Amino acid sequence: MIIQTHLGGRVIFRNGAVILTSAGRVPPGWSAARYSVVSPGTELRRLAATASGNDHAAGYMTVTGSPSGDQQLAPVPHGAAAWPDDHRALPVAHATRPEHVAVARFQLMAALGLGRWASHCRADVPVVVVGGGPVAVGCVLELKRLGVASVVTVTRHPQPAAADLPGVTVVTDPPGASTRPVVIDCTGRSAQALALVAPGGLIGLLGTPDDEAELSSAAVHRSGAAVAGMHELAGHSDDSRRALFQTVLRWVTATVDADAAPGWFTTIPGDQAGPFYAALAGAKRPTTPFVILQWS
Repeated sequence: MIIQTHLGGRVIFRNGAVILTSAGRVPPGWSAARYSVVSPGTELRRLAATASGNDHAAGYMTVTGSPSGDQQLAPVPHGAAAWPDDHRALPVAHATRPEHVAVARFQLMAALGLGRWASHCRADVPVVVVGGGPVAVGCVLELKRLGVASVVTVTRHPQPAAADLPGVTVVTDPPGASTRPVVIDCTGRSAQALALVAPGGLIGLLGTPDDEAELSSAAVHRSGAAVAGMHELAGHSDDSRRALFQTVLRWVTATVDADAAPGWFTTIPGDQAGPFYAALAGAKRPTTPFVILQWS
């Protein structure tokens, strides 16, 4: 039997454009959407795919709440109501700030991806992170949680959020070729990571690659580098994901001062999602890494 886990996604990608739907009635026992966290790279790819393909409900990170006050971060489309017993959902304490949830959700991706490779992320080993979006910022934060003293972020982002963090150096041009023991790509363009990694080093693929052929197997062979796929759902149980999310969320709540980092967050009423996605796909892309769509 197929169990329905969500109802009524509010943002639909259709023919390369964004359609907003009206809020439907939330059935008894279901949890209504409170806010959603945007994943810009994934959602832009899905938006573009609908230009010549089927419709797609946008988003997969929505915090829903019940009348009793219980909240969960559910893998359902933006603005959708969620079935409260979804085994994939992550519990969220009622008083938790949406900004902290957004940061922790992206940091969780890195925490799960880096878990098997934590021995490479020691305090005395400098790590290069390629990217400036929310996946990259979450990765930098997770490296700091793990105790890595020196992180270099390679990005052309005009206002890189990682620049606000201690022990983080932000550069626009990649450091010396074939010199870095650990390089984590958060952009999906992994060839640059291969060019940076030292012989015998580690390349982490945390961002979703755009092109399977971009990373040359011959070049990997010659470098002796280890290539680690770091998809957050690969090999992790629901229980382990929930436990790690709580650990990360506690750390983020204690470490990230959301009020002192206004350049990190943008909160948008859900009914204004259309102009937001138009800006995201165009020349006026928002510069903040973490974007929250507010539904209630």
